[in-house]
Amino acid sequence: MLADDWSTVWRCQCGYENAGRERCLMCGSRAPAEAQETPGLHAEAEVLPQKAPRLAADAGRRALRLVGGTIVLNIVMQVFVAGFLIASGVSGATALKISLYSGIVYFAFVALWAMGRSAELGVKPVVGRNKALVGAAEGFIVGGATALLLVAVVRVVAGRPLLDPTTTYLAAEGSIVALLIGIVAIVVAAPVVEELVFRGFLAEVFVQRWGRKLAVVVSAVAFSLAHLRLGQFWYYALMGVGFALVYFRRGLIGSIAAHATFNGLLVVLAVAAMHGPPLDVRAGTSTVAIPPTYRVAVDDFYQDLYAVGPLGATVGFVHQDVPGLPPADELSQALVSGGLPLPEGVVVDSVAVNMVDLPAGRAVSMVAQVGDRQGRVVLLPVGDRLWMAFYESDGTSRSSFEFDDMLRSWRLAPVLPGT
Repeated sequence: MLADDWSTVWRCQCGYENAGRERCLMCGSRAPAEAQETPGLHAEAEVLPQKAPRLAADAGRRALRLVGGTIVLNIVMQVFVAGFLIASGVSGATALKISLYSGIVYFAFVALWAMGRSAELGVKPVVGRNKALVGAAEGFIVGGATALLLVAVVRVVAGRPLLDPTTTYLAAEGSIVALLIGIVAIVVAAPVVEELVFRGFLAEVFVQRWGRKLAVVVSAVAFSLAHLRLGQFWYYALMGVGFALVYFRRGLIGSIAAHATFNGLLVVLAVAAMHGPPLDVRAGTSTVAIPPTYRVAVDDFYQDLYAVGPLGATVGFVHQDVPGLPPADELSQALVSGGLPLPEGVVVDSVAVNMVDLPAGRAVSMVAQVGDRQGRVVLLPVGDRLWMAFYESDGTSRSSFEFDDMLRSWRLAPVLPGT
């Protein structure tokens, strides 16, 4: 509070700052006792709270039309950006940055569009109810608790950490700049714009026309559809319901805080999982340490171990008994000359065949086309048993390094006679 002989400035509990008035211009509440004792406060007739502007008759239809327009715009923009990236043939890191920048531009345009339509229709979003800090704190608690609960459930049900695909790709690419841009888009731009559009605009229109229940449902459904992931419709719809309930309790401050905390915590957990300790898994009669972000799957060919990375990289381990198996040096020469048959779908680059020394023994490593993707094949002869490791790339350098780490962790059990 600031006071002098001419005017006393005081902040109401609703958050509005008044100067020289005995009652709040926004909500009509009286000034606190300490303000009333100053000479710069002047008595006046009772000030009534401002009434919400009257909505246009077709506000609901026009609000839905705007949301539908943003969804169509998002689809068009993603198709255009994808086509540009494919045609230009830029690197993965550059493509990622272009996608992030275009996403931020999209959010900025949608925010301006929503604010302009709000003024046109007479929609005034509730910024905050009661104390702003209390609303933000409640949003932080709700968003954080929801994210932790979701992570715990996925960990128990799926047996692996919950990873946000965009954040995982950012962390896997290894670009700090791209990661920071991604954090701005995911933790700042998306929560602010999505809460403004779906809660401060769409839900506000429907609550004034048809009540809170329909407002929560409509805004949640639109929120889910806008993410363009129909396979995860109920996941986003439930998130939308939660954010809408926070909005009607605490306003945009609360819902933005909940949304940003939820997204931010998932980002932190995804980055932490990418750098977590590897897990030892059994691969036939051998053991391999795989990153915690990989999940073990089933494949008819890779009978020892088959694992899939968070971005689609795959690794497979298999062994085969071959009587009279030659040592690694002779295998390498046979591969270069094309005299060694390989599994169907594997095409070796004969120029990129090298000898490598692994803890499990001397092996042959080669660059190869595995299926429809670039990858590598490693052959490790031990006695009459040939161990094979296959890698299909996801387009990032990180997955290649992870495969190298798996090879270094590869431990073979002794081959007993008759096994």
